Amino acid sequence: MIGDLRHNDWLRWIAHSILCAIFIGIFTVTDFWGTPLNSTKDYLIILSHWASIVFACTCVNLILTLLPHRGFVIVYATITFLASILAFYRYTMNFTLNTMMLDIILQNDLAVSADMLEWPIFVWVLCATTISILIANLRKQYIIKIKNRWTIGTVILASLTLILLLAPTSRFSRPILNRIPFNIVEMTTKYISERQEITNERPRVFKTANAQSDSLTVVFIIGEALRPSNLHINGYRRENTPNMERLGVVSFDSVWSDYVYTNRSVPHILTRADTSNPNLAYTERSFIDVFNAAGFNTIFLGNQDAEKPYAYFTKEAQTSIFVNLSKGVYNYDKWLDEDILPVYQKELAKNNKQQLFVLHTIGSHWWYNVHYSDSFEIYKPVMKSRIVASCDSMEIVNSYDNTVAYTDWFISQIIEPLKNLNAICIFLSDHGEALGENGQWLHASESTMMNWTAAFVWMSDNYKQKHPYFNQNINHNKHQFYKTDFLFHSVIDAADIQTDILDTTFSIFRE
Repeated sequence: MIGDLRHNDWLRWIAHSILCAIFIGIFTVTDFWGTPLNSTKDYLIILSHWASIVFACTCVNLILTLLPHRGFVIVYATITFLASILAFYRYTMNFTLNTMMLDIILQNDLAVSADMLEWPIFVWVLCATTISILIANLRKQYIIKIKNRWTIGTVILASLTLILLLAPTSRFSRPILNRIPFNIVEMTTKYISERQEITNERPRVFKTANAQSDSLTVVFIIGEALRPSNLHINGYRRENTPNMERLGVVSFDSVWSDYVYTNRSVPHILTRADTSNPNLAYTERSFIDVFNAAGFNTIFLGNQDAEKPYAYFTKEAQTSIFVNLSKGVYNYDKWLDEDILPVYQKELAKNNKQQLFVLHTIGSHWWYNVHYSDSFEIYKPVMKSRIVASCDSMEIVNSYDNTVAYTDWFISQIIEPLKNLNAICIFLSDHGEALGENGQWLHASESTMMNWTAAFVWMSDNYKQKHPYFNQNINHNKHQFYKTDFLFHSVIDAADIQTDILDTTFSIFRE
């Protein structure tokens, strides 16, 4: 006996919770399918991630089994039902659950959603749910006395373990929350939060916005993790920006981002927020609203899921289109910015006299190898593992530089259709990237290489003729130090919009 709880019952309780967790863990395996690994150490790391999910599931089951028998069976079978659906589409279609996919599922026409339903998934889900009910029914084999001190101690320990595993500071938090079955709760919560963010109306903070040109195309490209020091146009040893140099792109090589991850940097870039007033990123509308008021047709094209901090701004555009909706950070097949091009070309062909395009790219995001097409695997050898510690530093740099060469080509594809128009294209990356400096890699930590970010401007000949002063000034200012605070005012200035909200002292187009 353990107190008044029978020893065998306590062991059965623990064993049953572990069994339930392992069965759910079978579906979690699909989330690791196709992960690039290159050594025994890599496999052990991935195994530890899977084990942490099973361990977290065990803790959850220890708590859920306190429910009445029928209640536990219903809850566990429901979790299995949903997990089996996600696992089926993860394996067959490399589908990753995210908020954009939830939006499609919940908002889509039922007939369209039904096209994804075929007999294999019904068989798979039926088998999985039936087995889960049989496993859950083992709850009959033991008795849990809720008030027993050992029961209370076990539940407290399970709860504290979950808190430690899922805390934002935990190294296991992201691998757990973004994978089956925890992603069901995580993504649903994020979806509800983002919908709330979008429906919370923000005030218009300007009185007037008048366009001075009756025919103008403005393209703003939000780059991803592109650092200026790895660009040939800025003096880098590798010739990885031939298209931008051929097209006469002007590169600003000293731009600083106060934020080194997308969720903070993008809302800062799109709004009037600056170093002195950072909170404006979460209380005001973006420059897209200024363009709307000035009579522009506004289009937002995204190749990343719209996260809560900047989801509101996608609503501001008159047209918002997202490509690669099923992609996520744990997808390892190609995720390319060129998938934006057909939509961009289609919208451009509508020949609206005044139009603004905002393109949110995937750029040079980790894992680099999936963000450039095979023809741009120029610098070799490339990475063979997604585990940074298992990669040779030169392999990482090679893969990163391949994304730079691909981005150079992608930008040229955006610019080419604009050459005969009155048009301007502005590029600003959300942040930079660390490539081994002081032992730091990637972004979202502490390294100044993450703060230095790439920025470019291209003008058509027609635009240059109409704005010789702007053309002169960007060539004069290209080596000046700027913070990403410049973007809001610069893009409005470039569009010839007169508005009381414009502060030309921030503009890169002014002396």
